[in-house]
Amino acid sequence: MKEKILIGKNEFTLGTDGDYVGVMDIWGKDTKVFLDIKEDQDGVIDTVVEKIRWLNDNRDKVIDVFMEDNYQYVDVINDMIEKGTFRAYAPISENDFREALVIDNVCIFIRGRNSEFTLDLYAQPDYLLGHLGNMEIDSRYEVEFGGLNG
Repeated sequence: MKEKILIGKNEFTLGTDGDYVGVMDIWGKDTKVFLDIKEDQDGVIDTVVEKIRWLNDNRDKVIDVFMEDNYQYVDVINDMIEKGTFRAYAPISENDFREALVIDNVCIFIRGRNSEFTLDLYAQPDYLLGHLGNMEIDSRYEVEFGGLNG
């Protein structure tokens, strides 16, 4: 496999674990992207561009699925604010929580037409209390919450 792949202006370098690692703009932020490629395949660049474009166009969909299983964090954070164990000027709304979510990293598993990807969400401020929310997106762009890490 090649040592480097260029996707647009973004350089991906082959790591010691066999994944390519690079940075791309996702949701307005430079985000680390890992490419798990089984073998040299045609269409890798097109697949990566398609997945990242989908992510940038579907932020609300990803967050909606995350919130289905994690809506209680708004109440947890507001309880902590009230008790003085979380620093904030005022209680937060669901919209505040949603707007705080950003992507930490993305891993794209390139398998031809069955390419899938995962991503980890975190919050700024840290409304997830040190955890990352794992999201799984299949080749048909169906989104599932994969659990909390950390």
